[in-house]
Amino acid sequence: MKTVNSVFKGKVRWEVLGLLSVLLNGVAYADSTPARCDIYIKGSEKPAITSPCTFSQRKGNVTITRSDEVTYSFTPVGDNPGNYEDQKGNTVYRQRGLGVDGVIFKLKNESVYIYWDATNLEQKTSKKKEP
Repeated sequence: MKTVNSVFKGKVRWEVLGLLSVLLNGVAYADSTPARCDIYIKGSEKPAITSPCTFSQRKGNVTITRSDEVTYSFTPVGDNPGNYEDQKGNTVYRQRGLGVDGVIFKLKNESVYIYWDATNLEQKTSKKKEP
């Protein structure tokens, strides 16, 4: 027959193991995906930069990291979806102009077009590297 003390100790061990399992498995990671970023300077009709990037979103916060290590961080503002603030405090708007192919973020001086399918960019990049 088990004593109350040994049952309690066993329960605590399982709780600690469960907590460690959750921490080590990284349940808190953000959802992220490789993408293609086209950067349009305000007023321009052609992208100034086309680059592979990573799009991440967690609890409404958006992070976009380009392959040249430029990072955009957007925090949701107010109750209306699609309204953000960048790391400098400037207003950012999410737009749906790309439909299912991606998303657009309008910043103060530029727009970031995120395309979910980056395969065309990867093919172009790999072709350039070949002699």
